[in-house]
Amino acid sequence: MGKPSTITPKKSLRFGSFVFSPSREVSKNIKVYSRLFRCRKDGFDYMGQIKIDLQNFVIKVEVFNKNYFDYFNSSLNNVTLALKKLLFTKLLLEKSVPEILRETAFSLLKNNAIERKQSPTLDLIKDHKVNLKEIFDKLNTKYFKSEIKATIKWGKKVNKKNLTSFRFGSYDAKKQLIRIHPRLQQDFVPISVLELTVYHEMCHQWAPMKRERGMWIAHHPQFKEKESEYSFYNEARSWEKENWKKLMRPIRKKIIPDKVSTLSKKMRP
Repeated sequence: MGKPSTITPKKSLRFGSFVFSPSREVSKNIKVYSRLFRCRKDGFDYMGQIKIDLQNFVIKVEVFNKNYFDYFNSSLNNVTLALKKLLFTKLLLEKSVPEILRETAFSLLKNNAIERKQSPTLDLIKDHKVNLKEIFDKLNTKYFKSEIKATIKWGKKVNKKNLTSFRFGSYDAKKQLIRIHPRLQQDFVPISVLELTVYHEMCHQWAPMKRERGMWIAHHPQFKEKESEYSFYNEARSWEKENWKKLMRPIRKKIIPDKVSTLSKKMRP
């Protein structure tokens, strides 16, 4: 069985120390600004490059040795995003940084502020008739070419008090069975959080556990990269981070049974 998704307080990412290659003169018409860097972490050196598209305000970061990302128990998307911000900030602190790069920085900050103001309201479960099979089929078609073969159902309702953590979902590889925690049926939960949980467990079949250095790893780089492809990944993870304590409270409202389960009961003689 793959390691289920669990909600716990998150720790900050520790990237190591960085040194950039010497700065060079750039022309006013330059379209892409790039710098090599060396990262020192746990006694090992990792080479990489940051590229900044000065016309479209896009930052790309590449670490040439992909083993670097094995240090982090977070999605490749999250690690890369945080690494971009760190390296871009370090570049701006250099005295010799080109003026055109500073202008790009102000544009990026301005655009980010506008995006935050225009961020859409999260679509909540209370506005939907939740059907796990329909969610599974939709995600399977969109992200996996309908290649994931599994059964999905809600887990058993256990209304314990004073929880410090709980599993959002789990995947049993032998039974090809996905279970989703019934706490994610509550009205205040965004539909994207439920979908990401289902998607996460589907990824366990798409990117099975790997054995590295004598240990079985469930959330390896291939898994994290696939998981980050979910369209509302960042929004769902941000909500989880801000609301995990709320999810641990005892469930007061009666949970509505899954549509498939209800129909099957009605059909019994």
